Amino acid sequence: MASKNNKNKLKKYQITTFSTLFMGYGSYGLNRKSVSLALPAMMEHGLGPSEAGLIASSQNLAYAISKFAGGILSDKVSARHLFALGLIISGLITVIFSYSNSIGMFTLLWFLNGLAQGAGWPACAKLLREWYSPTSFGTWWSLLSSSTNIAGGISPFVAAYLITSYGWRMSVRVSGTVSVVLGVISLISLINSPTDVKLPSFAAPKKKDSKATNNQKNAEDSVYSLVKSPLLWIVAVSYMSVFCSKTSSTDWGQIYLMEERRQSQYVGNGFTSSLETGGFVGSILSGWLTDLYLRVRNETNTVKGRMPVAIIMMAGVAVCFHLLYFNVHEHTSRFLIAALGFVLGACLYGPIALFGILATESAPPHLSGTAHAIVALAANVGAIISGLPFSYVAKSYSWGSVFLMLEVVTVLTILIMSSYAKFVPKKSKSKTQ
Repeated sequence: MASKNNKNKLKKYQITTFSTLFMGYGSYGLNRKSVSLALPAMMEHGLGPSEAGLIASSQNLAYAISKFAGGILSDKVSARHLFALGLIISGLITVIFSYSNSIGMFTLLWFLNGLAQGAGWPACAKLLREWYSPTSFGTWWSLLSSSTNIAGGISPFVAAYLITSYGWRMSVRVSGTVSVVLGVISLISLINSPTDVKLPSFAAPKKKDSKATNNQKNAEDSVYSLVKSPLLWIVAVSYMSVFCSKTSSTDWGQIYLMEERRQSQYVGNGFTSSLETGGFVGSILSGWLTDLYLRVRNETNTVKGRMPVAIIMMAGVAVCFHLLYFNVHEHTSRFLIAALGFVLGACLYGPIALFGILATESAPPHLSGTAHAIVALAANVGAIISGLPFSYVAKSYSWGSVFLMLEVVTVLTILIMSSYAKFVPKKSKSKTQ
């Protein structure tokens, strides 16, 4: 009877935890993209391409730094506080942004926003590992990461309405306010671990050593082995490439369609929305299908189950970029553009989910935050490249040149990913979990 009560109690807390994280992280994504959605309107009021790129890159640079730091901090501080306070602070900064006027202030505030944004996902990863079974970790990870896709699918239409009716400042202001409210809710409802409410945690227990010096030495050796892993760097480079492609598509895709393919703002926003909708499907399917494969095959080497799926999806990214550059023009139907955005989003967000899972699973529990921090840093370097550097490419050539270049980079990334088989055991002993 007590066991049944504990299961019911655990399920209740799991539902509360996941629901709070889902809404909160969706708001993180909404907040992060609020200015990107407002950029076309800001550019109509005199903001230049280089200035827009500077604002975007300032956030991406800060996000790269803070996400790396957040991955390490998540093992040392309260994940609940990290998640909630990051959401509240980023929301307040976004509201202040909506009242600012100078390029310098825009850039500074969006840099600070990026610093606060980095607290979100590391805290999510920590809480997921505490509250959910390892055999379903990939599925819950993918479901949670898809929250930004849902927010991203809805927000372009809401932003378009607010911008056309009330101006870009109101659109940004609403996004910031929602983040603050959900941050307060998260602070109240989240619990760090099942052990805090007298329930067993799913996270592996930390091994204790009677000698602190041995602990330190073992930790150093573990970190050294982690950094030396070729697989980790294959994942990091691939993550950097796909994140550069994803950020370029969401930030510059609508501008490319509006300025160079003479499409309307609603078509541009529809493309962005389709990206996020497809991303929702791709994120969930990538995690669920690879989890299913691993369970059916009783396979303990997760790389063998997840990396081939990531390669196939990256091939889809290359095809979509090719079609976006060579086949989309002024008279292309809205349906085809939206369909292209949907497929591109699925193929982008699937590998993004898988690379994060691979980095976390490939490391010992006490180093999972560090492993994810390393690949997340690489991913955000890709996001930085997609900002100011790509805006200069667009200024010198065209936005279409950016997407043609991304097609080539994606093909090269696939070749790098294909070398993963050299660094995994040829035979994997299965065991029942």
